[in-house]
Amino acid sequence: MGSTQTITGLSSTSNSRWARGCDAIARGWLWNFLLIFLGSASSVVYPHPPLVSFATIAGATLTCKKAAIATMAIWLVNQVYGYSLRDYPRTSESIAWGLIMGLGTLLVALLASLKPKFSREKIGGHFLWLGVSFVGGFILFEGLILLTGIFPGISHNLTPAILMRLLIKESIWIVPLALAHMFLVRRSQIVS
Repeated sequence: MGSTQTITGLSSTSNSRWARGCDAIARGWLWNFLLIFLGSASSVVYPHPPLVSFATIAGATLTCKKAAIATMAIWLVNQVYGYSLRDYPRTSESIAWGLIMGLGTLLVALLASLKPKFSREKIGGHFLWLGVSFVGGFILFEGLILLTGIFPGISHNLTPAILMRLLIKESIWIVPLALAHMFLVRRSQIVS
């Protein structure tokens, strides 16, 4: 089999239909636009949108560069919306939290964009990587929040109950996003 370019830009000997479909979606504009649109719109629903879900799905389905840009766009829209319409407090602590959330979002996208070979070959591997990177991303994001709370002037009451609610909210978002991506990949396979 010939070598093809994968979503990560690394050469692969696989030429599977799933890999080709994922590559087509990652190179196109529609999925990237949908993620940015939905992630930005989620700021209307939640003061803190499901950044882990969007960062995970972007990292696992887009090129690393596109994932970073998409997740930073979603985070930036949330910050602009929050400081303008939601009237976030304009304090150094609030700004610090916003920056920490931006850093956490970017790190989750970068983690998910590692895409080991098994995740690019077949749909099962893709969903396995999506699950692993989602759980790892959630731990990374919330761990960063917890670590930040040790600095003077920055406080956060992150209890197990709050963590569970956050995990449920993130899970509610990641599942339909993953299914939407799968639908687009399957659609691209039919068209090509």
